[in-house]
Amino acid sequence: MNNPVLTKILAIVIGIIIFVILVFAAFRIFGSRAADSEPADVVVSSIEKNSAQLSWATGADTQAVVEYGTSPTALNFFAPEATKGKTHSLDLTLLSPSTTYYFDIRIGDKKYDNGGVPWTFTTKGAEQSVIAPTSSPTTGTQPTPIQTLQISDGTEGCTETDCAKIKDKLGKGCSTQDYFLCIRALTPTP
Repeated sequence: MNNPVLTKILAIVIGIIIFVILVFAAFRIFGSRAADSEPADVVVSSIEKNSAQLSWATGADTQAVVEYGTSPTALNFFAPEATKGKTHSLDLTLLSPSTTYYFDIRIGDKKYDNGGVPWTFTTKGAEQSVIAPTSSPTTGTQPTPIQTLQISDGTEGCTETDCAKIKDKLGKGCSTQDYFLCIRALTPTP
């Protein structure tokens, strides 16, 4: 191979082949964009005293694991999805009545939450269990009421003002929002 023109052409061809292989490998390793796998429209529904249903959507086919627990800092229970998909629905069962649960969604190595804090819901108490509908003179039965999401305004839960005490009471009347508000009040602003 003493011909310099042939050597240059061969080097260019080998360079193009290596470039194509690297581009193909990058798409195989990194897959779709991260935003495609980010959960959207996370909804907690069918909340009962021992169960709840979680649902969300993603832009790409993903398979997730819901990490949940009774403290926002200790999500010790796991509920994996059985199959990949773009629409997701997962039932959490064997929950305790009248208990606040926190959860996040893990897809691959990435954990998604509600803007820096876990999503949350509270199971119904034993007194809130489903009661058989009574008869109505016009329709024969009374419709089941629609479940609504109740958002706390922070006035009835935690009465502590000390951040350490709030941190100790997380999951027992104080929320992570109470803790972050306490920290914000202690942080001087320029």
